[in-house]
Amino acid sequence: MIQMQKQRCHWSGGVMFSEAPYRRELTTEDLERMNIPKRYWFAKFDQITSRGSSKNSDDSLQAMVRKYIDHLDQAMIEGAGLIVYGINGTGKTCASVVIAKEFRRRGHTVLFVEAADLKRMVVDKDYFDEDETYWDRARTVDVLILDDFGKGIVDSTGFGAALFDELIRARSARKLVTIITANPPVSKWVEELDVKESTIHALKECTIPVRAIGKNQREAEAVKLKELLAN
Repeated sequence: MIQMQKQRCHWSGGVMFSEAPYRRELTTEDLERMNIPKRYWFAKFDQITSRGSSKNSDDSLQAMVRKYIDHLDQAMIEGAGLIVYGINGTGKTCASVVIAKEFRRRGHTVLFVEAADLKRMVVDKDYFDEDETYWDRARTVDVLILDDFGKGIVDSTGFGAALFDELIRARSARKLVTIITANPPVSKWVEELDVKESTIHALKECTIPVRAIGKNQREAEAVKLKELLAN
C-alpha cells in the first residue's frame, strides 16, 4: 500500500502545493527535452475535468491531480505514480502533462513517450542524446509519462508485453515515478492488451489508479474548428 504523508500546504494558481517547494519557471528547452507534444505545452490545471462520480464527490480527475501534486515530493521519494484511465477526450494527457511540468519545475528529469512509439524506439535504437537511447532514458528518467497505453503494445510475438514488463520492473526497482494514461482500466489489461499478470502485480506496487470521468472534450474542439469555416 502506497501511503503519502500530509504536509503543510499553500495555494498557487489554483493548485495546492507543499509549503515552500523549490520551483522554477519552465523554458521552451525544458518542454522540448521532456518530449511533450506542442499541443500540450500550455496545459493548465483548470483545464482538467472537475466532473466526479456524483455531484458532491471529490474523486474527479482535477481533485485527484490536486491531491497528487499536494504530495508530489512524497510521491517522488516513494516512486508512486498514477494510471489515469477513461474514455477518449476526458483530459488524461492534459492531466499527466500538468503533473509532469510540476515535477520539472522542482528540478526532476521528465520524459513523455507515446506508448505506440515504444517498440519502434527500441527496435530502431532511437537516441535521446548522443550517448543515451530513448529506451535507456525511459528506464532511468525520474518521471516517465507513458501516454495512450494500449496502442502498439499488442502483437503476436508478445514482444510488446515483455518490453512493458521489463520497463515497469526496472522503474519500480529504482522507485522512479511512472504515469500511464490508457482507455481501459487495469483490470482489463490482461484480457484486452495481453499484459502479463505479473506486470499487473508490479504496477500495484508503484502506481495509483485514477479514473477520468466526463464527456469527450475533443468533440467540442471539433465543433470549434468547423465554426472557423462557417463564418
